[in-house]
Amino acid sequence: MVRTKPAGKIDTRSSRLKLTWQKEPYWTTLAMGEAMGYHRPQSGGAGTWFARFYDKRTRTKVKTRLGTADDYADGDDRDVFSYAQAQAKARTWFEGMRATARGEIYRSGPLTVRQVWEAYAADAELQMKKGLPSTRITAEAHILPAFGAMEVVDLTQGMIEKWHGELAKMPARVRAKKGAETAYREAPDTEKKQLARRSTANRVLTVLKAMLNFAKRKGLTRASSDSWREVKAFGEVDSARQRFLTPEEARKLVKACPPEFRLLVQGALFTGARYAELTRLVVRDFDAALGKIRIGASKMSKKPRYVVLTEEGQAFFLSITDGRPRDEAMFLRTSNETRNCRSPKIRRAWRKSEPNRAMEAACEAARIEPLVFNELRHTHASGLLNNGVPLAFVAAQLGHTSTRMVEKHYGHLAPSPMADSIRALAPKLGIHEDNKVLPLLTKKGQGAS
Repeated sequence: MVRTKPAGKIDTRSSRLKLTWQKEPYWTTLAMGEAMGYHRPQSGGAGTWFARFYDKRTRTKVKTRLGTADDYADGDDRDVFSYAQAQAKARTWFEGMRATARGEIYRSGPLTVRQVWEAYAADAELQMKKGLPSTRITAEAHILPAFGAMEVVDLTQGMIEKWHGELAKMPARVRAKKGAETAYREAPDTEKKQLARRSTANRVLTVLKAMLNFAKRKGLTRASSDSWREVKAFGEVDSARQRFLTPEEARKLVKACPPEFRLLVQGALFTGARYAELTRLVVRDFDAALGKIRIGASKMSKKPRYVVLTEEGQAFFLSITDGRPRDEAMFLRTSNETRNCRSPKIRRAWRKSEPNRAMEAACEAARIEPLVFNELRHTHASGLLNNGVPLAFVAAQLGHTSTRMVEKHYGHLAPSPMADSIRALAPKLGIHEDNKVLPLLTKKGQGAS
């Protein structure tokens, strides 16, 4: 505990009451650039405590009022402060000022989960993290309603585990317009849906842990981190992706799509690009000379990449870009910008969530199992691996910084040198006859002769 530094003129009531009035407070230095002062009013009433901080970097002085001095009433450390209480309050203020001068986030006193989120979001915005919008949706939908008003020190492991478990049982939310009432899908009644909800609960838990770890790392809270770090995510919920289209199914799907949506689907199958990446493409992103498509900053690597096109893919992109303005969006759709049917139709780029209904209708028309748009990306990756393309090349094509994600989701499709060696070199046992001869039937009690 920091000892109270004495100051002969202002540390006792008797000495303060002898002071004559002056415009500036009577200051005493506590540390380099940090001072505490007492101001005596002309009226002879109780004085006021002040603190002053000097920022060497900006060469500016900052002064704050600490509270009323205990000249005529005992200090209660709330409304009236003794010399020692005022000095302790001044030191807390200096700590915050020093942190601010270093460009750090500082907070004293009770800290709520909502305040943690606000600090975490502000830092993410400063770092220009592209995932902040989706993280904000997650926090506002699942974390803040449950824990927003709670102080971090009150969070317990059991409390978070209960919330995590209940989150996994909740049905998925239906995407709706901003301000609309929240709606939910049917409760997860199949193993696949239940695993999907557990996977979602794990992602939300990851956001909560990231927020609280940030607060701990920045010194915003002295709460024990055991309450959240010991909460375990559900295991084995993100199994390898099995859903992808065969070439025949892909052809059926493309034929079943309306013309404008068909081009978008073909672009996804030829490139393996994400929906958002496709909608950001402009005509100049197709390099006919190299036979490649330039994809902007990737979700994973944060860097642009070039997707190699097959001859069929090159012919497709040449057909949809030839003669068009270089800055025009590559994939366009026709729509009314108002609900007035008489308003003129315009051609514009595709927007978020617009392909959902079109994909559902196309799958139904093609008589194939329903799939989401992102599974066209899986189809592209699976097709490459099934035809012997190395994992590293597939990872580069998809925009991953390593082969880890490709191995996790598609590794079971990759050619296996181990499997090839075993099949080629293992001995032939000759213990299975490949015929359809039925065993000799005998009467009860008799064996075959």
